[in-house]
Amino acid sequence: MDATGAIVTLIFVITIISASTGGKVGVPGFGGGESKVPITASLNVQEIPDGNYYAIESDNSETKIEKFILKYNKNLSYWDASMMSSSMVRYGEMYNVNPKLVCALMARESAFNARSVSSSGAMGLGQLLPATAQALKVNNAFDPDENIRGTTRYVRFLLDKWKMQPQQVPLALASYAEGHNAISKNGGYSSKTKGYVEDIIRIYWKI
Repeated sequence: MDATGAIVTLIFVITIISASTGGKVGVPGFGGGESKVPITASLNVQEIPDGNYYAIESDNSETKIEKFILKYNKNLSYWDASMMSSSMVRYGEMYNVNPKLVCALMARESAFNARSVSSSGAMGLGQLLPATAQALKVNNAFDPDENIRGTTRYVRFLLDKWKMQPQQVPLALASYAEGHNAISKNGGYSSKTKGYVEDIIRIYWKI
């Protein structure tokens, strides 16, 4: 069999396998089919933060968050940082979500730029997609207080989705990037998302 025939045969075999697996097949050199980081995988970080507000409610988190925001985004005013930190703590208490975790996520998502818009149309501090913002009853995703409320509520939802898993917080953060249904279906998340989660956790420990 010559080279052309071999390539045609290989493409035919790939087509058959792909059809039998719903189109999800990875062949070296042909792209796609990236192996997933398993749901139970450990991360390359010193420690996993707790997702719950009660775990940090006595450590003066509002002042720490405010100082961190001002240091992370030097274009923000003291008033902006104070308002953001106050909202993070208030909604953290309301939804029982660690406000420093929300702060770290927003640092990674938008660097605290309330007017930020991604190429996919995600908006504001927590980079909420329009459909997600609507589901969370966020009428103006560019309003920092509304965005923080919606983002915190969404993180609570994702934490609840993974509450039976030892890797609850990493899986909630990975779901923020990929969607919890996709991670459940695939049994894990991409290596890119693993880096995203590790970034957020490293930022958390700097607050």
